[in-house]
Amino acid sequence: MPSGSYRQADVQCPFYKYDDGRRRITCEGIIDKSSIALIYLTRKDFDIQLLTFCCEHYKRCEVYTMLAAKYDDD
Repeated sequence: MPSGSYRQADVQCPFYKYDDGRRRITCEGIIDKSSIALIYLTRKDFDIQLLTFCCEHYKRCEVYTMLAAKYDDD
């Protein structure tokens, strides 16, 4: 996995793919064979997103909600 973050082991979101350990989180994309990249201006914002949403409360994340709807349509 191309992750630079040691926290990837704590991620619970099923749509998380990897992160760079600094400012970028990559998630599954809305269409097949695609990805969504979330790029934060600061490391602090990156940390908040990763720890709060990817690791704990992923069902409250806007990206999770969008991607979960993709599977509800099936």
